[in-house]
Amino acid sequence: MRVLLPLHGFIAWNGGLDFSRMLVAALSHHSVAADVSLHCALPEPSLSQRAWQRTMRKWRSIRSKSTTGSSAPSLAGIARSIAGDHCLVRCANSGSGILQAAEKIGADIVFPTMLPLARESAIRIGYIFDFQHRHMPHLFAPHTRYRRDRRFRAIAAASDGVVVNSKDTARDVSKFLHVDASRILAMPFTPYAMPWWFDADPAVIEKRYDISGPYLLVCNHFWKHKDHATALRAFALMKEDSKWSNLRLVLTGDPIDHRDPAHYGRLLDLARSLQINADVKYLGLIPKRDQLALLRGCEALLQPTLFEGGPGGGSVYEAVGLGVRTVVSDIPVNREIDCGNISFFAAGDHRSLATAAAEMIATPHERPQRDELLWLGDQRLKHLARTIVTYLDGCRARDDV
Repeated sequence: MRVLLPLHGFIAWNGGLDFSRMLVAALSHHSVAADVSLHCALPEPSLSQRAWQRTMRKWRSIRSKSTTGSSAPSLAGIARSIAGDHCLVRCANSGSGILQAAEKIGADIVFPTMLPLARESAIRIGYIFDFQHRHMPHLFAPHTRYRRDRRFRAIAAASDGVVVNSKDTARDVSKFLHVDASRILAMPFTPYAMPWWFDADPAVIEKRYDISGPYLLVCNHFWKHKDHATALRAFALMKEDSKWSNLRLVLTGDPIDHRDPAHYGRLLDLARSLQINADVKYLGLIPKRDQLALLRGCEALLQPTLFEGGPGGGSVYEAVGLGVRTVVSDIPVNREIDCGNISFFAAGDHRSLATAAAEMIATPHERPQRDELLWLGDQRLKHLARTIVTYLDGCRARDDV
């Protein structure tokens, strides 16, 4: 089975990068390697798209303490790191570009695509990230909701199947797009770790960012639905107990929410009003290796999110893969988390979060060792690989009928 994985759209956001890495890791797994020949399609941006990307990188470098300015890796470099040893096919940043790449390599399946594709010889599996605009419409302008609905309908109509990150999103695809459940692949929760995730010494990285003492960690973009306010209020409540006098809260992630540019500033004001600023570190976007090292060094990861397309969001996948204790909001999609050292709290309730976090980090804990974590991740990737191949085989069988 020759599979083309187009990186169009995925390399434009961190969640898409992580999703692409997971798919490549699964489809490269030795358990399915004989069945799958994987190629990745690299979108070549147009002149206007390049100008927009340069503008966004400069804006982020100004707005955050990040490394995403001119020294940031190019999209081509990112794509090469994702593709690894697999063939990388350059093509236009469009649906027709993907189809030309599929024809060039003789692809049997395009899996998955964020762009609607006209029917050619290859089977097309669309990707839909989530329906946040339906569940939290107040966070989106009417024209944005309309465009997202139109885009999702086009992807569903132009695809032979749809892949999503959770059973929760699969139900939404059936409900809002009327796609038959048999044509939807709901990805199983697949936390894993790669050997290079253990390369950096947490103590060295903590010193680099001037982090001292034990700390809780939040690794989310500063979007409103991530609910950093609940994490700040919970941390302030914990600090009222002298037991946690030396505890810190570290936050990584892009400070820009395009839907509400003032959101980050309000969070800074909230921290000041709670009188916790001295114990809160805002790191902005940092290199992936640094973020993973901080995960390995933290007491626990906090995930206060109010909405996700996949269980826990990317930071929970990484935390569980690394054996890190995690406190997660109890929204339905997060209840799909079926492994790891997890504690749930009532979403939006800072008292519930403070209690769950305090109980978790007060409990003695021995984290699994590197080799055990790598083995566990390998077993989960094997399960994901077989799930994907079984689904794709089913799509091919239906196509032959």
